[in-house]
Amino acid sequence: MAYRSVLVGFALVLWTTGTIAADKAVADKPGDTRSRLLQRMDRNGDGKISFEEYRNAMQRRFAARDKNNDGVLDAKEFPKEWLAGASEQASDHKITLEDFGGELEATFKRFDTNGDGQLEAGELDAFVAARKAQEESKP
Repeated sequence: MAYRSVLVGFALVLWTTGTIAADKAVADKPGDTRSRLLQRMDRNGDGKISFEEYRNAMQRRFAARDKNNDGVLDAKEFPKEWLAGASEQASDHKITLEDFGGELEATFKRFDTNGDGQLEAGELDAFVAARKAQEESKP
């Protein structure tokens, strides 16, 4: 299960932020990327992302990738960039919605440094910085 944790944790950061900043100019500006995160996830408009908002957004992203609606992302549905930079890889290159969902809280808590259940400006900037670091580590 450890290999899934590494893979899913990396995938969540990359997927959440990497798909939001489509062009390089936006990706280089943390404030702009933070604004895009808020646009996609902050459903109540309070300028913060709660765990519930994060979880719901990530489950929507999973469902959008799951073309055959079987609750599993297989090699054809699983973005190759999710594997870049992961220290361990799933041997079957599949991830279930259950495995994916099981890692959401740990990933959220990693960035919720003050433990208030909300990702705020500085925490969102750290989230964006983690994504940038992962992308820069790609071969």
